[in-house]
Amino acid sequence: MTTSTAFRQDIADAVFSLPVATALAFTFTEIGDGRAEGRLPWREDHSHAPGAFQAGPITSLADFVGAAAAATHLPVGTHVITTDLAVKFLTEARGAVLVARARILRPGRRTSVAAVDLTVDDGTELCATALLTVTNHSPA
Repeated sequence: MTTSTAFRQDIADAVFSLPVATALAFTFTEIGDGRAEGRLPWREDHSHAPGAFQAGPITSLADFVGAAAAATHLPVGTHVITTDLAVKFLTEARGAVLVARARILRPGRRTSVAAVDLTVDDGTELCATALLTVTNHSPA
């Protein structure tokens, strides 16, 4: 985990206000300074085979963590909506914990772009990578 100046609890709260994020049952370990990290423990309902993560939970974790990283350059109260997401699966994600590490590539006024690397357990082998674009929405 990289050290941030501050954990953006407002972003975590916004993500976990979504029932699907709560149901996924992942945690954020970092949100701030253009970065975010999330961890998803393996569960049978995340799997297609014992000990392996299925594509759906991998993609969902990439989306939530990437959007969180993209939101870090925005003021409190601003939210983001994913408008494009591409995930490339490189190898089977087999392990106890799926880890997503995201970084903002292009912070923008209307849209922002983030990249996400996904590994399992010790993080030595990349199992998937994602690129997402979000639309930034200011508070009403």
